[in-house]
Amino acid sequence: MQIIASAPNNAPPTATQYAEAHGLANDIHFGVINWTNGLQLVRKSPINTLPEEIILNIFKLGMSSRNSKKRIDFAVSVSQVCKTWRTVAFSCSSLWADITITADNMYNINGDLTIMNSSLLRAKEFASRSRVFPLSVRLKLFVAHSPEHLRSSTVVIMNWLRWVLPRVKYLSVHCNTLDVAWLVMEHLQTVPMEILETCKMKYGTAALSLDPSIDPPPPTRFLFLADQIDGLAMANFFPTFPKLTRVKVSGLPVSWSQWSLKRLTSLSINFMTLHDRPSREVLKFILKMNSDTLEKFEIQGALQRLGTVHLDASEPPTTLPRLTDLTLGYLSQWEAIIFFFYFSAPALKHLKLCNISRSVLIQRWPQYGFHANNPILQNIDALRPFDDFSSTILLEHLAHKLTSPLPTVETLTLEHFSLPPIFSEDILQDNDPLKQNNGARIVLAYRMLQLCSRLRCLTLINPDECFIHALNMYPDGADTNSSEPAPALTHLYLASPHPDRLMHFLRRRAENLAEEKGLHVLDYLELATEKKDEGRLLEAIVSHNLDLSRLAKSSLVTEWKGIFTI
Repeated sequence: MQIIASAPNNAPPTATQYAEAHGLANDIHFGVINWTNGLQLVRKSPINTLPEEIILNIFKLGMSSRNSKKRIDFAVSVSQVCKTWRTVAFSCSSLWADITITADNMYNINGDLTIMNSSLLRAKEFASRSRVFPLSVRLKLFVAHSPEHLRSSTVVIMNWLRWVLPRVKYLSVHCNTLDVAWLVMEHLQTVPMEILETCKMKYGTAALSLDPSIDPPPPTRFLFLADQIDGLAMANFFPTFPKLTRVKVSGLPVSWSQWSLKRLTSLSINFMTLHDRPSREVLKFILKMNSDTLEKFEIQGALQRLGTVHLDASEPPTTLPRLTDLTLGYLSQWEAIIFFFYFSAPALKHLKLCNISRSVLIQRWPQYGFHANNPILQNIDALRPFDDFSSTILLEHLAHKLTSPLPTVETLTLEHFSLPPIFSEDILQDNDPLKQNNGARIVLAYRMLQLCSRLRCLTLINPDECFIHALNMYPDGADTNSSEPAPALTHLYLASPHPDRLMHFLRRRAENLAEEKGLHVLDYLELATEKKDEGRLLEAIVSHNLDLSRLAKSSLVTEWKGIFTI
């Protein structure tokens, strides 16, 4: 060290001085010394001295993503950082518990199906590294080359998967051919799945369930969720699911009358073909079977389509005492009206209502709009009437006629609601004083929101303009002209393809706050519109000198991607 200190003017030591100071041979090239010293510095870098428990905590945070693909990519990435991280990653069984298998990269070579499927090979490696940890398995089996090719590759996948099925805690299957769905079911029925908690089975798409060209259902329906067929007990053939509490089925022709699953906490029935939807009596049977445990229920595009019907007041509603979360997606608003009439949920906190017709049209044929003369739309009976996707009568019943679930709701989502001026005589002839300065549609939307006395979070997706107006007259506090105060919203989410409507809302709300008309500052406000209009909306906010911080403690203007950010 004295030799280094004697170097004049802080000059760097010579190779000889450096070598002597560190006990190295003098004949070592200085470049080698520098390289060696650099390695020593890297080895002492803080990233290489992290305790194992800190690394494991990093892994835990990475695995908290709700996106399964991101979790899988994260596991692969952290195992390639360095030797230490790889060792820790291999010791963490839960890091490898997500498995996704596809069939689109399996090919025939010389007439034989190769098993060089990258997703299957990775699945085998993940299953090995996870040891005995419970697995989450997702199968995405879509036609890539030919149906026969897909069938063969599905057999290869299921022949391997059956060995790990007893470890599966979460299972999701999505396919677009019924043959493949049958194959998957046949293999699932051969192995007990005693730790399975969540099962999701999906066939096709939402639009497919509305397409009139779809083939009629097969003579024998899927019995994966039943234990009887033709009156004969099948307990020795079908596996038991003692821990299964969450089920989601979409598009599959299920044997509803033979449903046997009980003790469910979450049930989703979505997008069934018009001739394959459970009747109201069967739906009542299924929900009553699970009424003591069911907390979340979703039914979209699967309610029996009925026109205006007589509601039998002599039939008592079926009570679902533990249900707190309900999603209803309807083609005809009478589907939802009938559901609310015959089923009650006194503990309901989260409600989502969606006009499926408008939703499907927007997603599948945005270039066609809602024109009645379009030949594609004319051939889809489920989407008629084209000019009248109305939710007016539904809101009438919720606000005035039914034993409404709205007073207990804390979170409300309305998707693609349209309120054309088609009212009953009761609404047209009532003496609501608000009608003097506002149209009947705006007043109806306002009265519905006012009825939600506990509402804190409101989401409006593609709302009718009358809802925008109702929000601005909706005082979020005491309504001096009514004994029923409106709720104090804390979170508001608005998504609209019409940025001018969003601007109208912002300007009116800013004016009302400035005039102290009872509105309060929100905790969070999010506005979403199409990508092409996002910049225009931001420019309009700036040009009108709107300070969003005066409307909400936190706010965001973003592109609409189908979901909100939080």
